[in-house]
Amino acid sequence: MVRICMSGNEALILGHRALGDGRLEEAESALAAAHAAHPDHPDVLHLLGVVALRRGNPARAVELIGGAIVRSDALGQRRGEFHINLGNALHALGRAESALEAYREAVKRSPMVPEAHNNLGTALEEAGDLEGAARSYHSALALRRDYAEARYNFANLRRAQQRFEEARTGYRQALALTPGYGSAWLNLASLRHDLSEVEQAEVLMRRAHAIEPRRPGILANLINLVRLLDKTTGPDVLALCRRFDTLYARPLAAKLPPMDRRSAGPGGRIRLGYVGADSFRLHTAAVSILPLVEAHDRRQFEIVCYSDLPASAEDDVTERFRAASSFVVTHGLSDEALARRMREDRIDIAIDVLGYPTGSRLLALAHRPAPVQVNLLLMGSFGLDAVGWAIGDARLTPPAMNSDFSERIERIDLAFMYDPLSPTPEVSALPALRADHVTFGSLNQPAKLSRRCLEAWANILGHVADSRLVLKAKAFRDATVVDRLQGFFDSRNIHTDRIDLRGWEPSQAGHLAIFREIDIALDPFPYGGVISTCEALWMGVPVVSLMGDRVLGRYGGVFLDAVGLPDLVASDLDDYVEKAAGLAMDIGRLATIRATLRHRMVASRLCDGPAYARAIEGAYRRMWQSVTA
Repeated sequence: MVRICMSGNEALILGHRALGDGRLEEAESALAAAHAAHPDHPDVLHLLGVVALRRGNPARAVELIGGAIVRSDALGQRRGEFHINLGNALHALGRAESALEAYREAVKRSPMVPEAHNNLGTALEEAGDLEGAARSYHSALALRRDYAEARYNFANLRRAQQRFEEARTGYRQALALTPGYGSAWLNLASLRHDLSEVEQAEVLMRRAHAIEPRRPGILANLINLVRLLDKTTGPDVLALCRRFDTLYARPLAAKLPPMDRRSAGPGGRIRLGYVGADSFRLHTAAVSILPLVEAHDRRQFEIVCYSDLPASAEDDVTERFRAASSFVVTHGLSDEALARRMREDRIDIAIDVLGYPTGSRLLALAHRPAPVQVNLLLMGSFGLDAVGWAIGDARLTPPAMNSDFSERIERIDLAFMYDPLSPTPEVSALPALRADHVTFGSLNQPAKLSRRCLEAWANILGHVADSRLVLKAKAFRDATVVDRLQGFFDSRNIHTDRIDLRGWEPSQAGHLAIFREIDIALDPFPYGGVISTCEALWMGVPVVSLMGDRVLGRYGGVFLDAVGLPDLVASDLDDYVEKAAGLAMDIGRLATIRATLRHRMVASRLCDGPAYARAIEGAYRRMWQSVTA
């Protein structure tokens, strides 16, 4: 066993204590002193590696911890904890297979250490071995029954397997052990959101934010959640977004040197940087972004796409993005590192296409890597001082909504486009012609089905004799959700045999094929469909939509207007019920719409990639001129 001098030993002890308390600078300083005295001591190398990992330098962590392992092995030591942290550093680098092997080695060396089994479980789950992951979590819990993190991870696994009640139990067990476990509150809230218990989810999410106010992801999730609530107003959401800006974004603005306004690149070409996190694949954002990127005028614009997708998640759509742009893989980069890369690439206009959903890169834009920064594919305002513009249109974002945005809204003719991006089933004949009844349907997540929305749907079914309602979502694999929803309709004298609840269909073709059974799609509210509405129209299914008071309640009306069906846009609840029931009574019109709608959609601005690109480019030019004039 290597011995170190007293001063080195004291420095090691001080560094270990500081690291345990989260005082990283003090830990690094003390451990550097210990390392100077004894550069080959495995404990010093290991702890320096842990400091490097926590300071966002996993590559250095792998180097240091790898050195610690070599030295400890030479001394005949079997240090499983070294392999645990090596696995953590490799995972942070996106080297999933190497991380998995490190965790396997940790279990071999330290089979009685529960953390080794827990971390192996997370790696196995990520690799798709769900049963192996379950065994590892069970092993961790057999060694330590009060291991809250393992119970939390096991709950996440059950949620991924759509075993929702087991997931709920697991989160509650983790919270009983550790009431201040912010991630468990967050994921329990997300689970209840998925199970359409939105009001309860809001309470839990706010609690998670109160427990861990320094975690931007929790507030981002809360912002997404409150948009679903009937009681929410535009100013309510904007206030939360401005809080996000105050807590997390504004403090980052001074980390990089100020960005000078400059002229465009060679030939006057403007450099566009699309920041899409994990959306450069078959994804809801890609149905608009890929046609735009492919149609951009290369004489006027240079295109860079910044993708967080690991190689294992890339697909045919990713390859199209690669072919149409300078494609930069940013998986594993911190927000600051991504911002620095965008500065190095001399991006003129940075465009975020994701917003607040999980994986968001808004905090990269908070560093102000580009002179012009844009909110595209609106869900609402970002509320960030660093993002100065949003792209909307007269119907999606009428002037009365300006006060709901911190951004300046640059309006174009139609602020969205749709391309299914993959082969789709042919449009079928009208189902009502063979079924002798009309079938309504919605393929939106049940969290969007507000009480007012369900009341309206019950009224529609009551007005249309023998009609049926088909709903499809992951949550309908949960008996509690099914019982609650069927009970709601039963209490309104709508027999449960008229309500068809289906679990999620994983394939895109199978998902779209369900529209062959639906005559009329019903857009939920106050949070309406976007891609689900486009999919219905693409499959020849008319949609009845209530024009709402928020961006996410207005897409249906915008799309219907674009395809020539403005009469299916309702102004209030009574009008919504009347339009849906009236359309159901007109089988001839339904059959005509069915036979012609896809052709009308293809011919409309909604599916015109080049027209969308020219409109967006005009907006970018106006933004650029406003900062370079």
